[in-house]
Amino acid sequence: MTAETQRTLIAVARKVVLAGLVLLIAWLGLWGLRGTIPARAIQQLNAEKMMDWESPTGEISLNSRDWDWSRSLWSGKPVSEVVGARLGTTVGIMALGGVLSLLTACLVLFIGILIGRVTRRPPWLAKTSGILRLVLVSAAVSAPFFAWETLVIVYPSVWLGWTSSALLTAGLFVSVLPAWLLVQYGHGEISNWPGKVAPFEAQTWRRLVPSLSIRLLKLVGAVAVLTVLAEQNAAILGLGRTLTDTVNRRDFTLLFAMVWAFVIIVVLVKLAADLIELAYARYAHAHDQTAAAHLPAAGNFGIPRWWLIVCLVLVAFFAVAAIATPVIAPYDYNEMSIGARIMPPSAAHVLGTDNLGRDLFSRLLFALREDILLSLFAVAIVFVVAVGWAMLAAHVRRRNDWRGDTVEDMMLLPGDILCAFPWLALLLLLRTIWGVPSGSPLTFAESVLPLVLIIGLLLLPRAAGMIREGYRSPATGDGLFRSVLSSLPAAFLFALAGGILYMATVGYIGFGVPPPQPELGSLLSGPARRYMLQAPWMAVWPAATLVLLMLVLVMAGDALLERLGFRSKAIWSKMWE
Repeated sequence: MTAETQRTLIAVARKVVLAGLVLLIAWLGLWGLRGTIPARAIQQLNAEKMMDWESPTGEISLNSRDWDWSRSLWSGKPVSEVVGARLGTTVGIMALGGVLSLLTACLVLFIGILIGRVTRRPPWLAKTSGILRLVLVSAAVSAPFFAWETLVIVYPSVWLGWTSSALLTAGLFVSVLPAWLLVQYGHGEISNWPGKVAPFEAQTWRRLVPSLSIRLLKLVGAVAVLTVLAEQNAAILGLGRTLTDTVNRRDFTLLFAMVWAFVIIVVLVKLAADLIELAYARYAHAHDQTAAAHLPAAGNFGIPRWWLIVCLVLVAFFAVAAIATPVIAPYDYNEMSIGARIMPPSAAHVLGTDNLGRDLFSRLLFALREDILLSLFAVAIVFVVAVGWAMLAAHVRRRNDWRGDTVEDMMLLPGDILCAFPWLALLLLLRTIWGVPSGSPLTFAESVLPLVLIIGLLLLPRAAGMIREGYRSPATGDGLFRSVLSSLPAAFLFALAGGILYMATVGYIGFGVPPPQPELGSLLSGPARRYMLQAPWMAVWPAATLVLLMLVLVMAGDALLERLGFRSKAIWSKMWE
């Protein structure tokens, strides 16, 4: 047995064992969280149950350890029955979205390869096409897709009266983001090939399609998050819709069961992806390298330095706007004028007013400030820990054998455990346990601080994963530690964008910053949807602002990585996993 074969077999055994450890520790973590539910939340749950005559269960014990965790707190039904009845729908939507995303990514990459062949000369045209590719891909992979959905699907549908199948709509909604993440990853793969990519050559797709398929399986966490949002928007009764309904009612036993179901799905699919990747690398990589060696030189997608400067200036512009909001906002964010309700843009209100007569431009500025500053606080809490964690992993990876691989995987095991939970499911779980019940007299700071800490916890393993992805694909000639240091500015921008993504998403579904404080995600839901025909600016401007903010941050990070020569284009996708 060769050393390479031995290393592959050990890697297979290690992946299986680590997946088992992740499941075991995740289950123990959920079991431990059962005892952390505060009495205040249970008391309010009991008060709500007394007002609901349909609930067959009686008063709930204040000691959550005494509950029957096999049954719903509200209906009394076995949680296995409820989860089992909805699991098939959710898995079906995830599978449909995955297949559509793979087909879409292959089509977009095919078109991109053709355009790349045409725009190789002159040099200015090649650089222009590279900038356009960066803008398009960064916008598609960064913006929360409920914002894109508002701009591209919901508003046109409401205005024109379009109707469509709920299942097809959900599948398309789930497929869009993974498709563009695969396109981003595929561009990175193509740029690293030793030959020019020929769009009609069979060996191009024999190498690209397996890589995209493996990458898609690793994006199962992102697909799960999008499925939760899609089921809610399309009113499909699957695990995702039931999850948000359960959070609203604080049915803790059912909530824990659904989160555990998502963990099992994510861990098993990622294990399958790892095993397929090892098999592909062992038995097919040599053939692909030989075939690729006969292809001409690959195209260069380099980004000029002046465009990187433009991106960083835009980041600085948003930062200054957030800091100076109290000075530049023409009105207070909660200043109402009943006589100015639902006014279109005018000289007095440049972006119009909302249903309570509040100036939308001022509310957008304060919402922008809220998202940026809270996300910056969450990143500051965890980023130093993430950097140190990744540098230790890089240090042990210097021993390039199965022992170094094993120690590195063990060091990053806590991150794998946290990433086994789809980030939205874990955020909702922790927010429900440690959040503030409705009607609570707690102050704004007391209610928001738990949310910031939860988002910091979610960011920690993903920030370390981004840095790890960077040092695994360094620029030519760079060592591990130099790669770690070079990747930090881009990782920081990505982490900040990730914090804003989490903040806006949880606000959009109603569990974020409490009103009346504006936040970009919450501005997109509720009244913005109800008044979409009478006042479309209430939904369009927050959606456009969120899309632009995320685009600027992710595009700046991507431009930094390209200018520094990092080979991987999958770094930002770690924030979705």
